[in-house]
Amino acid sequence: MLNRHLDRHRRPLAWVGLAASLGFAATAAAAGDARSLAMGGAATAAARGLAAAAWNPANLAFGGGASLGLAGVTADLYNNSFSLGRYNEVAGETLTESDKARLLADIPVEGFALDGSVSAGALGLQIGRFALTTAALGAGRGNLDRDFFDLVLFGNEPGATVDVSDTWGEGWAVGEASLSWGQPLATGASGRLALGVTASYLQGLYEMHVEEARGAVTTSLTEIAGEAYASAVKAEGGTGWGLDLGLAWQAPGGWTLGVAADNVIGRVDWDRDVERTVLRVTAADLNALNDDLDEAIADSDTTYAAAGYTTELPARLRFGAAHDGGTLLIAADVWQGFADRAGASRTPQVNLGAEWRPFGLLTPRAGVSLGGSAATSLAGGLGLRLGFWQIDLAVCNRGGLSGADARGLGFGASTQLVF
Repeated sequence: MLNRHLDRHRRPLAWVGLAASLGFAATAAAAGDARSLAMGGAATAAARGLAAAAWNPANLAFGGGASLGLAGVTADLYNNSFSLGRYNEVAGETLTESDKARLLADIPVEGFALDGSVSAGALGLQIGRFALTTAALGAGRGNLDRDFFDLVLFGNEPGATVDVSDTWGEGWAVGEASLSWGQPLATGASGRLALGVTASYLQGLYEMHVEEARGAVTTSLTEIAGEAYASAVKAEGGTGWGLDLGLAWQAPGGWTLGVAADNVIGRVDWDRDVERTVLRVTAADLNALNDDLDEAIADSDTTYAAAGYTTELPARLRFGAAHDGGTLLIAADVWQGFADRAGASRTPQVNLGAEWRPFGLLTPRAGVSLGGSAATSLAGGLGLRLGFWQIDLAVCNRGGLSGADARGLGFGASTQLVF
């Protein structure tokens, strides 16, 4: 009976919580162009021309000519729990107890996480060893405590305490204008060594993070008591600077080795429209005889101006190797993030990619990623070259190698002129 009384409060809270996490993931951030996405992100040693500015500026020292980036976008959205196969299994069905148990078993102990990224590139210009690029970047990550889904699926059981404190989220979006430069350091019989630098001006567009979130519901045989507290800060403007570094060695026989450090410096000072929102909900002595739940539940939602603050963009180290045999390019990357944040993961990620060039017009690409926040990903795409005009398309299956195992999707499209 108590469950029925709480349904009209519990279900809206479930949707609010899920929508909040989706919001975090939708303000997301991305890495790379469509060509690199199609190759599974194996681009630290393989990127050339305009793409080298983002992946490893040292590679600019090995290329000549010029390229003009016209437009491009890459986007990713991934969850750590529910696959496409599971969605197809339960969509439109009345959930049985066994269905609910399977859904709950899909969620890791650490909770239901959503991770996303998006990158939109505007005009970019590469001439020889220099490149000037502009982009809008965003990243988001959110987590809902597993107990939250236990409460939604099975309700509150007598004698149990449901704790939903492992809930958090962050999201950010910035505009970026970058100048990249690749400089040869040494040339000899064993190959060429180069250093690369990318310096960026960052225009903060939006940032939000949960400072603290806690909550619990305790159920006895006759009563229910609970409380929830959440504090979040958001800003709608700021400025900052970024610095990326790279090294690359180009050896005889088509081999290139590279290492790149993302966000060696990467900080934004948020000082515009800064607000803090504090939410409190308290429920005490709820029982079957109390039909007026609105009176029994006290809540407050307060928003007020807050002081400015500084955030650091997540740092990451990448190692890459590539072999260009003319018709076939193969590449491998290893990524290591230094924090589990929006746009980075402390779990190492291995990327493998290939580009086949049997025709002058059409270039098929494929890649696979293991580890990282998405665990397993399979990617593919095509490049189309029409004279100076190049078009690249990519799609990526996040969380599994088959469509039914997919827990997310990535896609990309970019176009440029190459001279």
